[in-house]
Amino acid sequence: MKTALKNAVKTARTALEIRPEIDYPQQDETVNSRHYSFRVTAPDAADEVSVAINQGDWKPCRRASGYWWYDWTGFEPGEYEIVSRARARDGRWLISTPHEFLVR
Repeated sequence: MKTALKNAVKTARTALEIRPEIDYPQQDETVNSRHYSFRVTAPDAADEVSVAINQGDWKPCRRASGYWWYDWTGFEPGEYEIVSRARARDGRWLISTPHEFLVR
């Protein structure tokens, strides 16, 4: 395989293996709002992104302005954990590091 093709394959593989990142809420952040939008950064190669709160069902995110968003409402005060996942075009799911946060 020629060097340019090897580098292209390596770059494509690396882009697919970048895990999603939860931008907001940040780790240990306190949310004081009655409505909140989670923001997730995911690889451009991601076909789908979703979040799970307190190990619940996966909720689909919407893509806008270069990020993935989940609009959260109807929550109660307490401690929460959020994790995100992104599905690459090859069908693999990549999971973020969980973030713990507090709602007042």
